[in-house]
Amino acid sequence: MRALEVSPKLYRRLAYFALVGLSLIIITGGAVRLTQSGLGCPTWPNCQGNQLVAQYSFHPMIEFTNRVITIFLTVAVMIAAAAAFFRKPFRKDLAWLSMGLVGGLVAQVILGGITVLEKLAPPFVMAHFLLSLVVVLNALILYYRASSEGTISVRIVSKEAVWISRIMWVALCAVLFVGTAVTGSGPHSGSPLAVRLPFPLRAVAELHADFVLFLVGLTLAALFLLHQGRAPEPVMKRARVLLWLMAAQGFIGYTQYFTNLPALLVEFHIVGATAVWVAMIWHNLNLFERRVPGAAEPALVAPAPAELAERGAAGQP
Repeated sequence: MRALEVSPKLYRRLAYFALVGLSLIIITGGAVRLTQSGLGCPTWPNCQGNQLVAQYSFHPMIEFTNRVITIFLTVAVMIAAAAAFFRKPFRKDLAWLSMGLVGGLVAQVILGGITVLEKLAPPFVMAHFLLSLVVVLNALILYYRASSEGTISVRIVSKEAVWISRIMWVALCAVLFVGTAVTGSGPHSGSPLAVRLPFPLRAVAELHADFVLFLVGLTLAALFLLHQGRAPEPVMKRARVLLWLMAAQGFIGYTQYFTNLPALLVEFHIVGATAVWVAMIWHNLNLFERRVPGAAEPALVAPAPAELAERGAAGQP
């Protein structure tokens, strides 16, 4: 059993890889939808009838490849979840969060199967995407907590900055929900045979844009409050990165709308939505520091996922 012990450093890396894998599933799932390959394998779990593996054809191979990638990434996530119970020292909060990953993946598999059986009806496609974001939220909190031995959260910015950041997160949830409705009303909802949502595409797209502008305004207000409250520079930097990601996402969104929604730009928009979601959660989490009870000095702030990737490429711990 000693050989199965997982160090905090190793577990942090496993949690990071789980986060990356769950984010990739969103992107590869978007590629399947945009190539209209969602019904390339019309049955579940077999690709077609009694045939598990797809025939050598474009749409079946795209969908089947996504299923294989999802299976491998799911195994990686399951390993990260199981490792929480072999981590030394054992932490109950990490174990519960790891079980949340397992529950989320099971729900994803079930909902994915139902989505295929329902011929990619837009409400199920929307639910599948939104559930993926919830699972990424779980994975990001797991990584954040695994990056520190602290168990007590201490606020490092003003109460007002915390509140407006929470409102920003709620506004982003609304932006993403309406964004899925835009997709469900347009040409890229999934199968060309699927009945679209009964909303005028222009009207729902304009509503989506209004929510985005509201979110950008909140973010500017948050930056002002953080500056006035002399927030630590890492907090300011994360807020600025979040704003720039929103600006880039807005540029892609308007461009794809006025160019009749080319599939490649829509895929970039999915990538951008995932990046903004991760950046928003990361910004909110790091408005607090995790401290060890009774410690005189605060625990180190968790390194950002991108920073961890750079350290790994450089061979640094």
